[in-house]
Amino acid sequence: MPLLTSSGFSPNLCIKSEFCKSFSNSARELASDSVAPATRRAYQGAIARLNSWLGNHQLTDETFAEYLAWLHESGNSPATCSQVVAAIQFAAKVADWDVPYGPSSKRVLAGIRRAGRERGRGQAQGITWEEADRMAEIASGRRKKLAGIRDAAIVATASDALLRVGELSALQTGDFAARKDGSGRLVIRFSKTDQEGLGAVLYLGASTVTRLQAWIGCAAIDDGPLFRQVREDGAVLKNGLSAHSMRAIIQRCAKDAGIEGTVRGHSLRVGAAQSLAGAGAGLVELQTVGRWKSPGMPARYARAEIAGRSAVARLRYGK
Repeated sequence: MPLLTSSGFSPNLCIKSEFCKSFSNSARELASDSVAPATRRAYQGAIARLNSWLGNHQLTDETFAEYLAWLHESGNSPATCSQVVAAIQFAAKVADWDVPYGPSSKRVLAGIRRAGRERGRGQAQGITWEEADRMAEIASGRRKKLAGIRDAAIVATASDALLRVGELSALQTGDFAARKDGSGRLVIRFSKTDQEGLGAVLYLGASTVTRLQAWIGCAAIDDGPLFRQVREDGAVLKNGLSAHSMRAIIQRCAKDAGIEGTVRGHSLRVGAAQSLAGAGAGLVELQTVGRWKSPGMPARYARAEIAGRSAVARLRYGK
């Protein structure tokens, strides 16, 4: 097995092989674009750290198992270890070489997942519909009026459409359209689980449409990024907000609304799933509206609400 290298394939995800040497620039770019930018950066970092640890050693199933064990012993979470595996699997798939993730490294990762269950950041605090409404209301009344109107629209949109911060950041003005009945539709052109850009159309409630129209009107936006930077003097810039900025806005609005717990960029997404489950939505509905690849993640987010509609709750206690 050849060593991993950062010189063979853009974006630093290939091995040094005849395959990489014959790879054209256009092929490298297309392969690079097959994953989202954030995922690509994460894979780059994971492989760079593995390269540093390997030194002059061959990457085999056994050395990969040793590396995973070293990550665990260094205090890393199971999610971090799993990300390294995903990065290697992606690199191997692109470069058409055997994945060094074999029996030894698989068993080590299984042990890491059991031993490291308490590690990691833990699940984000879910922000329910009611809490999101309070956040938006408080944000819209802030002293910095225009930024507050924008932040209220961000919160309401993320809650209605169960958006990731990267999806919020990527929204363009033309992706939003109001309907005659007062509701709205939002086009998501690509996402973490839609790398090929098939797109999705999501529903927005009338109150969210009102907040979006208020922001677009006050900011005098005709096209380009939907959510933009606002200077201290109230001037609206052409630059769209980054995913990092979206995350900071959500956290600040949650703090202003007195919401405690571990608030992250996807807290509105988690909380919307919990609210939907509490209102009676099934796992298939949650998976569809949240655009999850499998029902596992929404089931985890809304497990307390789903338990409240279990056979015991319904048949024994009439819930």
